[in-house]
Amino acid sequence: MSSNFEIIGEEWRLRAHEMAEWAWNRMVNRKDVWGQYTSPPRGSKKSYAALTLPQKKMRGQDMVSLDKLERHFGSLKRHHLIGLHSQSSDHTCKWFAIDIDLHDCDDRIREDVARRNYAAATGWWEVLQLKGYDPLLLDSNGRGGFHLLVLFAEPVPLTDVYHFAEELTADWEKRNLDNPPETFPKSDKVNDEKLGAWLRLPGMHHTHDHFTRVWCGDEWLDDPWLSGDAAIDAILATTPGPAPKSVSKKKRVAKKPVAPAKKKIKSVCVDLDGVLSTYSGWKGSEHFGEPIDGAVDFTRELARKYRVIIFTSRTHEPDCEDVSAAVKGVGAWLDRHGFAYDEIYTGAGKPFASAYVDDRGVSCRPQDDGQKAFEVAAIQIEKLARG
Repeated sequence: MSSNFEIIGEEWRLRAHEMAEWAWNRMVNRKDVWGQYTSPPRGSKKSYAALTLPQKKMRGQDMVSLDKLERHFGSLKRHHLIGLHSQSSDHTCKWFAIDIDLHDCDDRIREDVARRNYAAATGWWEVLQLKGYDPLLLDSNGRGGFHLLVLFAEPVPLTDVYHFAEELTADWEKRNLDNPPETFPKSDKVNDEKLGAWLRLPGMHHTHDHFTRVWCGDEWLDDPWLSGDAAIDAILATTPGPAPKSVSKKKRVAKKPVAPAKKKIKSVCVDLDGVLSTYSGWKGSEHFGEPIDGAVDFTRELARKYRVIIFTSRTHEPDCEDVSAAVKGVGAWLDRHGFAYDEIYTGAGKPFASAYVDDRGVSCRPQDDGQKAFEVAAIQIEKLARG
């Protein structure tokens, strides 16, 4: 019996010529160079090497062809996969892309990083739609990495494209990413010696058994990702957009060096209802109050030093028949409003943490404050019980 990977691969193979013509018209900025994957040098820890081809002495002639593109889209061989450069020799761009990557990382945080990547990618997708574009959001590796691609109806000056992409992604910290995403093109510098960066074309992944999926935009679906023929249909139907407005030098975003993220060791447990969201009594698992003023910034400050665990009793309420759906709903609400967090706790009781932030919590530390701590705690309990 054929695997799903092979079935999807066959759908891409049968439509390789269609995809090659699409890429030829919409993605090819240069015909004299391309990117390709090959075996790594001996002793390398990587499973592949990414090269710009051909060698310098062979450049200057058209070598990117429809056949080369068709081979990329229709082959199951890794060394047939290619990427295309993001700018032409006359410093214009037919497209730009945002690469929100997820490289190998600790399995304990992979799911959290993938979730934050997804929230940022869909957020920028919505912004681009509001700007009048028809963006393609691509699940590039099936593990939490995404490519956001925008096509232009006509080639656009490199500097305009670069600064448009930088301005769009300038809020990456507010979107709770650990590092800024890569943008293609990667620079606004015009230099005839520089080829610019290349981006892998949609299709098979160069290391994982995964074919590009396309986000349909309907987040409420159980699976909003299109694959195989449906993904190809969505790619081919994408409408190229207008040239972005030129960003003045005063408004251009300067890239800042990013310090390596510090490891978060200690955890802080934060209650949802009554602390992060307004709460006036239980109204069902699908009802959320508005974010409380200052709550978003509070979680972001905590996240700089600690692992932030969101605790909620919503998954234990009598009307909660699907815990995973309840957690997904909580996560969607948190992400929509820009909260920073590492985990949504679903276990019994409260998770182990260095501190707990709860609107109905009572502090009692007799070991430090003596017997008076019990008296103060009793008064607090009485107030809460009355309220």
